[in-house]
Amino acid sequence: MAIISLINRKGGVGKSTISVNLAAGLATYESRKPGSKPVLLIDMDDQLSATITAMGGGFDDKFVPIITAETNYAKSLANGYSASESLIVDSLLPRDRREKVKIFRTNKAHMDGLEAALKEREEPAFQLTYFLEPIKNDFSYIIIDNPPSAGMLPMNSLVASTHVLIPIEPDGLSLIGLADILRMVENVRKTTNPGLEVLGIIPSRFRMVRRQSRDVIDDMERMYGHLLLPYVKDLAEISAATTAGYDVFSYCPEKSQAYRCLSNLVDAVLGKLGG
Repeated sequence: MAIISLINRKGGVGKSTISVNLAAGLATYESRKPGSKPVLLIDMDDQLSATITAMGGGFDDKFVPIITAETNYAKSLANGYSASESLIVDSLLPRDRREKVKIFRTNKAHMDGLEAALKEREEPAFQLTYFLEPIKNDFSYIIIDNPPSAGMLPMNSLVASTHVLIPIEPDGLSLIGLADILRMVENVRKTTNPGLEVLGIIPSRFRMVRRQSRDVIDDMERMYGHLLLPYVKDLAEISAATTAGYDVFSYCPEKSQAYRCLSNLVDAVLGKLGG
């Protein structure tokens, strides 16, 4: 069992898209194994983009009861309640598989105040760890999508996780931001979660035609080559799948560039985890 947090302090780098497709790809992989366990996708971002995509996206209103639930993940976490089966529902992903990624019923209004609520509790950074303890072994993988910040929500995710993935858009400030994230991870490792591992860095929204992107990638390969995972290219098909509320594997043909791009990433993550 692996708990994987996707972290970046910058928005717009594809965290939610990668989280959704990684969860769907891992669920497909697990569904082929006898006695497999499901995959859980946790959305820590108050925009709830991963949750909305997993429940049908902007072209469907199936997500509405999931993000307005009275009994919900945000309230339970903030109040120190443990996770229970009443909070867990099937998403629609992967669309072409019977075994679905699990998500929590949540509530956008409660998500807006979650960080402030956690800060008021004793041991605020450990609340997600305690919350997941009763259920974590029911899942093969837990994928956590995080808000673009270095606040209490990503801190809870890092303390609760076994691994970190860092999606990063290769632009001029990326290497500075990447160094900050790695320092944050190292601080968590030293102080609260010594088993935390950086699983990899994912160059995201990558366009080979941009000279600046190629230069940043060259620098990344020189400095962090052992951590680099397959690129997630800036492809219209990936964006279209996300908007439609689909995973790429259900939306795109197997021979498409988008399918191969995300499939290579899932395979690389599995390889790093020994799957």
